[in-house]
Amino acid sequence: MAGQWNLNGYYDPAKLTDLYEAVRRRESTRLFAAAPCAEKWNALLAAADSLALPGVRIALGICDNSLFQPLFGLLMKFENVQRFAAVITQDAQAETLVNAGVSGEMFMLRAVALGLGGCWVSGTFKRGQVGIHTKDGEKIVSLIALGVPKRMPEPPLARKRKPVTEICPHYEEMPPALREVAEYIRVAPSAVNLQPWRITPAGENAINIAVSLPRLRLDLGIAMCHALLALGSTPAQFMLDETGMSATLTLL
Repeated sequence: MAGQWNLNGYYDPAKLTDLYEAVRRRESTRLFAAAPCAEKWNALLAAADSLALPGVRIALGICDNSLFQPLFGLLMKFENVQRFAAVITQDAQAETLVNAGVSGEMFMLRAVALGLGGCWVSGTFKRGQVGIHTKDGEKIVSLIALGVPKRMPEPPLARKRKPVTEICPHYEEMPPALREVAEYIRVAPSAVNLQPWRITPAGENAINIAVSLPRLRLDLGIAMCHALLALGSTPAQFMLDETGMSATLTLL
């Protein structure tokens, strides 16, 4: 699998410029004023097709707020959710789950670029209420609540994040391009809300991004989305180990 990851060369950097900017305006949104308008909904449908890596499908759906309140709202308070995206894996391979994290976060950032907001929800939703048809072998690994934010975020955002040196102990020793990658991973959302990434040097111009448990593969994918966007047009090679819990980024 190493060296053959389909993340390499899949996205055109020139078409991702607005997503790079969207990272600075992206925050988890749970309170919504309205559903996306028809024009933006159509743009999201196009994004779902164009941003999903092989093995991943993103399906959009209509819902009401109860979909995201499985435990009487005790875990996360949502308000006026009317639309969502389902991130679906088409097989059980470890790489596919990492790809799901990349694809879903690319999609979420496209929504932010359109003036919308959203929130990853991996376990706390009513699965029997989703209403998305899945084929044999497919699995819904997460939902993303979508809509017009009740309050539009204004940079600089006051995100609650670990210090960059906590997830990347050798941050000060790294080249500027890799420090930018570490910063973009630091502000990434975590599907399990743990910021579980560990970034370590893997050579003079390379870093390893890892998570400690198989259930965190989705979060590794989210981090790799942010890493790819941080690089912009800087050429790099991405490799994923067979467990799907560790990826290496090497500047070329």
